[in-house]
Formats: sequence, structure tokens, C-alpha cells
Amino acid sequence: MSSQNYEVTTLGNGLKVVTVPMQERESAAVAIWVRTGGRYESKKVSGVSHFLEHMLFKGTKKRTTRQIKEDIEGVGGMLNAFTGEEATCYFAKLLVRHFPKAIDVLSDMTNHATLEAAEIAKERTVILEEIKMYRDLPSHHVYDLMGELLWPGQPLGRPVSGTIETVSGLTRTELTGYKKKFYHPKNIIVTVSGPVNHEKTVEQVRESFPEKSRLPVSKFAKAFSGQSGPRTHFVEKQTEQTHFVIGMRSFSRFHPDRYKLGLLNIILGANMSSRLFEEVREKRGLAYEIKSGVGFYHDTGSVSISAGVEAGKAPEAVRVILRELEKLRRKGINEGELRRAKDYFMSQLYMGIEDTLDHLLWVGERALDGELPDREKIRQEIESVKRSDLQDIARNLFVNRGLNFALIGPLPPKVQRRIQEDFEIHER
Repeated sequence: MSSQNYEVTTLGNGLKVVTVPMQERESAAVAIWVRTGGRYESKKVSGVSHFLEHMLFKGTKKRTTRQIKEDIEGVGGMLNAFTGEEATCYFAKLLVRHFPKAIDVLSDMTNHATLEAAEIAKERTVILEEIKMYRDLPSHHVYDLMGELLWPGQPLGRPVSGTIETVSGLTRTELTGYKKKFYHPKNIIVTVSGPVNHEKTVEQVRESFPEKSRLPVSKFAKAFSGQSGPRTHFVEKQTEQTHFVIGMRSFSRFHPDRYKLGLLNIILGANMSSRLFEEVREKRGLAYEIKSGVGFYHDTGSVSISAGVEAGKAPEAVRVILRELEKLRRKGINEGELRRAKDYFMSQLYMGIEDTLDHLLWVGERALDGELPDREKIRQEIESVKRSDLQDIARNLFVNRGLNFALIGPLPPKVQRRIQEDFEIHER
């Protein structure tokens, strides 16, 4: 489906409505996107976007917490939300005949959440338990450490959920003030997918969001680096496995090479046919899980490689990974790898957007930045990629000065020094 199939209307108050026509479907999905998240927060109120996301489920002027859930789940639908670095999203999926109810419920939550003090006190405890849960999961917490290395001292480097200290200190005044600042029409996009009528959808959204605002579209500070050499962060913890992440900054979601990086990531470690899976798991049995991934933001991005290994095998696993990065830099890839990566990329894309909710989330994230995806254009860009393009990217990204390493596990200092030395001699 190309971008020409999406229908877009901007209301007089600045709110944008995007419909994703998907005929011959039984379901429809609805999402309300708010242009706010971790990158918009000061250090003092870190986690406020995530806290507010929780609170919107805790009652409105006309619905209790239970009624919010029952109005969607009671007709067989599903209701959820998530907070990211650059957006907060509230969404529902249900049979198409019920989708107007989803717009009604989600808009009620967005516009009329009461944020009662008693509910804030209860939900604060829930969120603090959530933070503790993830800190107790080394495979998750190690990514928080990596964020601090990639973007030190910046909102992008802080955990979206905030910290125990910041969440404990958030007040109702700060929550209501933050909502007023960011939850206004110019900051909101409503997306609907399925066999729906655009004009009728626009009319319901217009009735659900009648208010106007003089507040501007939200902006955040540009990410910066300043890195001149490898950075490492070790956390000594008695765990059964040692978990580590190797990371580096990369491209934004608008960078002309972003799809090339996606192909390189597939070859590196995105599936079971990848080089890292073959070398680290299949040949050497060093890890059960070994993978790479890419993250794209408005003005920056990242490449990450993560693994969970037996503590004593961590140095060997790190050396194998660094050697694979070096091979990509010096020798590049072969035609067979490139062809398989192209087919995998497009197949995953096609299969993903068959689902009304997945398609909706794919479109909505891009619509926030004023760009609607064009599947045919993406396919053409993917097919135009050459082997030399990917080697050029590897040469630019997989360099010593840009590497970062975070680890959680029972490693003695001498083993830590061995890993640090590997990073220092990498590329020499």
C-alpha cells in the first residue's frame, strides 16, 4: 500500500486524522498519538510521560477505571498504551462495527482524565514496582545502562519510566501541568485502520476534540555525542548469566541510509541466519540468545548487539562479536547475503502490515513526523542497495571511537580489564 492510499485531514484546531483503508477486514484499530515522551522531560520530572499514560486509564469525568476497560473489552476488543522517547500512544483493536466506541473511549481518556490524588498515590506504587521489576531483569536493565553511554546527560539517555527518586517525587500539580502543556490538538494525531469511512471518522474525531489551543507543537533538544573513544559501564551482580550490550550511535529515521542500515542489521544479527547467530551460538555455543537491533529517532539512532552468556565466557563472546564487526568493515558481504536480507526485509514488512493494528502503529509513528510511508518506494530503495553501500556503512559506524559497552553480571575486575582492553585494541 503506497502513501497515496492513506487519507489525511487536518482539523481547524490543528489535530490530524489519518485513516488506513484496509478492506475485507473484520477488525479496526484506533490510536491516539501524543507528541510527548522521555525526550520532552526535564531530569527533575523524568518518567512523567509514562506516569501520565498510566493515569489516563484511572478514570474520567464520565467513566470509572473499570468502565474504561469494560467499554472496550466488553465487546471483545483490546485496549493498551505505551510511552516512548518521542511519543505516547493509546490504542484499541476491536471488530469494525465497534470502532466508533474506541474513538469515544480513547478521546475521553485523553481529554477528560481526572487524575485524582488517591489514584495517583496508588499508581505511583505500581510504577515503582514496575521500575524495580525491570531493574531486577539484567537483560532489560543493561539497555538502560547503554542509553546512558550513548547519550550521557541527555533525556534520550534516561529510562522512559524514570527512576525511583523522580517517580517518588512527582506531584499532582506536575502531572496536570505536564498534561496541559502537551495534550492539546496540535500535538495529537488520531489514526484509524480497517474497512472504515474517512469522512465519518473525521466527523467523529472533530466532535471528540472540539477544543482549540494556542500552544505550539512540542519540540525537544537535539541529541549530541561528543564521544572520542570507547565507553564502558560494568555492574557487578550475582546472576546466573552475564548480560551485555555493545552499542553505537547511527542514523535518524529520516537519514537516506536508514534502509541500508536495516539490511546490514539483518545480516549482522537480526535472525537465525545472521552472522552473529551462526558464529556465537551455532559454532561456539557461547549464548542462547544473541541478537542485533536498530533504533531510529527524529535526529539520531543506534545499533545494538546483546547477548546473555555464562560469566566466564563473556570475554570470548565479546571478542567474537568484535571480529565479526571487523569482517564487515574490511571484507563486506556477498551477493547471497544481500539478496536474502532484501527478501527478509520486505517479507517482514508485508506480513507485518497485514494486521490492522500493526499497520496502524507503523503509519502513526511516521505521521507524527509528517511522513507517511510508501511501501513501493521502500521496496525500490531496498532493491537499489549494493554490497558496497553496506560496507561503507560498516566502515563508518563500526569504529573504535564510537563503541560503547554495558555489562551486568558476576565478573571480577581482571575480566573487566580484559574486555576493556579488547575494545581499546579493536580496529588496530
